[in-house]
Amino acid sequence: MLELPTRDPQISVFRLEADDWPTARAMRLQALSDSPDAFLGGMSAEGEYDEKHWRGLLEVHVWFLARLDGEPVGLAKLNRSPEEDDGMHLEAMWVAPFARLRGVGEVLVSAVESTAFALGAQLLRLWVFAEIESAHRFYRQLGYSGPTRIQAIKVNDRVRIEEEYEKYLG
Repeated sequence: MLELPTRDPQISVFRLEADDWPTARAMRLQALSDSPDAFLGGMSAEGEYDEKHWRGLLEVHVWFLARLDGEPVGLAKLNRSPEEDDGMHLEAMWVAPFARLRGVGEVLVSAVESTAFALGAQLLRLWVFAEIESAHRFYRQLGYSGPTRIQAIKVNDRVRIEEEYEKYLG
């Protein structure tokens, strides 16, 4: 783990490396357990991912872990997959319920944005399910505009509407 600087001494953010796969896995599964309707993934599929799969995810994408007073409380991913044809995306954003509204989400998003910019991105995108109004408010407060695109996707045997937001970096 590589610690990144933050403005709040209670909140620390770390960039996860391939050897940190157990931490990434544990936090992702905690996120899926806590907020299953907020993500495309699911416990049954992601719970089966092995070490090789997790290491691969951490090598292709940039994952961040947030700690509040030393306790792991949040996760975010910068999708920089080479097969993506429409730029980098903020994904897998989650903060534990007891740590919400304490600045953890903002610190995670800032880490993703600064890393995306350092990697050459001028624009960062993200998708939010239409019915999760708190996520829409959160991203708008951080300067994201949208929705820029809307799509219907099938998730867990039901059709849901996703809305895309974007923010110009730099």
